[in-house]
Amino acid sequence: MKTEKNTTKKKHSLKKIILWAAAVLFIIIVVAGVFIYNNFNRLLTIALIKNFNSSIISDVYELKFEKLSVNLLEGDIKVYNVVLQPREKPLHSYPYINSSFRLVTKKMLLENVKISALIKSNTFNLDKIEIREPDVELTIGGKIPILFPIRDTTTAQAEQSDKRFIESYLLKKFELGNASFHVIDSARAREFKIQQLNISLNDLVINQQPGMDELSYQHVDFSIGEASGNLNKEAIKYISFKNYKVSIDSLEIRKSTDTVIFHFADFSTGIKALDIQTADSTAHLTMQSFDLSYKDSSIKLDSVVFKPEISNAAMQKRSKYQSTQFSGSVGTMHMLGINFDSLIYSRKIFIDEIVLDKVSASIFKDQRKPVDRKHLPGYPGQQIKAIPTPLLIKHLSATNVNLVNTEQKLDGGIGKANVNRLTLDVKNITNLSPDGVLTANADAYIEQKVHANVSLIFSYGKPQYSMNGTIKKFNLPDLNPLLYSYTQAGIKSGIADIITFSGNVYRTNASGTMKFLYHDLKVDMAMEENMKWQNSILAFAANTYLNSANPPSADLPPRIVRFRVERDMHKGFVNILIKSVINGVKETMIMSKENKKIYRKQKKEAKKKARQERKKNK
Repeated sequence: MKTEKNTTKKKHSLKKIILWAAAVLFIIIVVAGVFIYNNFNRLLTIALIKNFNSSIISDVYELKFEKLSVNLLEGDIKVYNVVLQPREKPLHSYPYINSSFRLVTKKMLLENVKISALIKSNTFNLDKIEIREPDVELTIGGKIPILFPIRDTTTAQAEQSDKRFIESYLLKKFELGNASFHVIDSARAREFKIQQLNISLNDLVINQQPGMDELSYQHVDFSIGEASGNLNKEAIKYISFKNYKVSIDSLEIRKSTDTVIFHFADFSTGIKALDIQTADSTAHLTMQSFDLSYKDSSIKLDSVVFKPEISNAAMQKRSKYQSTQFSGSVGTMHMLGINFDSLIYSRKIFIDEIVLDKVSASIFKDQRKPVDRKHLPGYPGQQIKAIPTPLLIKHLSATNVNLVNTEQKLDGGIGKANVNRLTLDVKNITNLSPDGVLTANADAYIEQKVHANVSLIFSYGKPQYSMNGTIKKFNLPDLNPLLYSYTQAGIKSGIADIITFSGNVYRTNASGTMKFLYHDLKVDMAMEENMKWQNSILAFAANTYLNSANPPSADLPPRIVRFRVERDMHKGFVNILIKSVINGVKETMIMSKENKKIYRKQKKEAKKKARQERKKNK
């Protein structure tokens, strides 16, 4: 019995010994593991710092971080509370460095790091770098910012330095997520604040040679959630935008100190809520969205608005002479068939088609100001031909266009003309064919009711163009809003059956023919209220002198008149076109001697023909 009890006690004692041994061993392993892990982390920390300090960049920047953790199976390293910033005093002098940056981030992920190579040979090879929510301060002090030492420096310290330059580097992926940037550009007196900046690079290759940095990327994605900036010494004083995106495939860059050469396979970009204000407040540009696609050869703009920030009177005070002030908006603009290669590499603008829709434009001019006698505007053919950049736009069309022309008249009153529902079709906008022509066709309504169509053919070789126009049947009093704003006369009643005109406009004059058929015309003289009796007499005289119809009667031919006008050399092609139409209307109602002579001859021929017809009928 005693033997069995002793045996049982020995077995329990053995189990306790084994358990205690296992526990002690486990504790030793855990302690050893923690010690090895901490020591390993310390070795990695030393290796990372040593790797950074072995590069020439460490002469100018210092790298700090609080701690790191490593996944030995995956080879991933997480670095916490990272700071990369300029040294207070550089280890060597590099006078050509004119810019710097400071990066602070809570966490940086390094994936698939060759840990053994990093510890043993101080070689830093990895597949991916990921930085989330960093704060970056970038200070730029030159037109071409230089942040790091470059190999072809002339300083003796750098040439004698035993630190390595980044001659070549491979990285499968780089991601910068939700970054905040503060950029101060002292060279251009600019400051920008950028939020939600994201950068994604695939297959980064860096190859630095003396005098030239070569970089290539398989794919690049770049986006900004929101940005704003002040440009203190530029024509633009403020700019802001949202949702800016850039995507590039197969990008190659070769950069020297003063030259950048690049090539890519595909490129697209877009921006929303763009807001630009000029320093002098003469222009404020907003745009809802902008999208560019290299692959589709297209650009699309939505809701573009251009207007001054000051009043018409304040704007006119800026100019000594008469000047035309513009403001307006475009609902959509599509540019199709753009040759981006010619634009980028040869600085040539080749576009197949531009399509505009929902265009509103306002034009203002103060006629009380003197005319600049040195200003001699050319016709569109010569203006386009004078553009220094090679240009070819095959087709431009615009629909749903509304124009308002407002003038401050000499008597202080306001003259206003409205062109509504305009459709414009223009072909062959180019400076590459000096013997070619520019064609334009416009179909519109004047004061919302008078339907007109005008076709113009501009010569590139000579300062001239031809014109053909038709105004369809309308009630003549529909023109009263236009007439009363410019004259003291209107129309009581009358119908315009049709107006057609054609002619040629030369450098100093224009001539052509017009057929204006109308009936039941009565005019109205609208002067001051205290001159009603004089108005009545003038209206009676005008209605007595003017023919109330064209043709005057059924047995007479219509008056088809010739017109000729002299050009005001200080005004453009639209002014002489309008003068030609007005002169043709005037000649129809009050004919000159030449037109009277021609019409008398036409009446004789018409009467002779009528007599011959009557004889035949008998």
